[in-house]
Amino acid sequence: MALEYKLVLKCLDEVDDELFRVADLPECERFHNDTQLTAVILLLLRTESLLRSLLPLLESKNCDGFDATLRAFEESWNLAHEFRLIARHDRAMQWLARVNGTWSAEIHVLTQFAVGRGHSGPNLGHDYGVLSELAHPTRTAAENSTTLCGVRLGIEGAEAVLGTALENNEKRITYGLYRLLWLILDQDTQFVPVPVNPQQMPLSVKFVDEYEHVESAT
Repeated sequence: MALEYKLVLKCLDEVDDELFRVADLPECERFHNDTQLTAVILLLLRTESLLRSLLPLLESKNCDGFDATLRAFEESWNLAHEFRLIARHDRAMQWLARVNGTWSAEIHVLTQFAVGRGHSGPNLGHDYGVLSELAHPTRTAAENSTTLCGVRLGIEGAEAVLGTALENNEKRITYGLYRLLWLILDQDTQFVPVPVNPQQMPLSVKFVDEYEHVESAT
């Protein structure tokens, strides 16, 4: 699915509107009531905000900033996913209480859930590891930065490498939007209900329905 900037922004606007409507319900009281739903909504909004930030980074061809922001998106999405699981109530409460170490999702919990949903080979841990490598000052990350410098200096071959990276980043935004919308709209019985109104998110619902799924059960 090709990246459509305006569609992505319109979907994210729908997300903002509906999540803030949910936040005004008694269970959240505009984030003043420490419930599992409050934790989920806060993290979904964090995830949405980071995804929105990826668009100007892609347009500016700032791949270094893109990779670091994408890793932050991944961290927030993973934790929002974990806290949507009813069984993770205590962890969500600890996170709301700012207990040390609760900001990092337990990937094995998400992998187990994905397998239970029929995903034959979830690679959440691998994906997170790749992004961590690019976000930290590793040799791979430094070589990527060197490529960007090469583009600015007009060094032969650098532009071709950058073009491949930009194409991949477009796909990452599209996939990221799908994951965010799926996590909001899915009503698995293991999930804390997020009472959004799908009728108020027509573009988002259409996007999820038409997305080219890797596996139909996920």
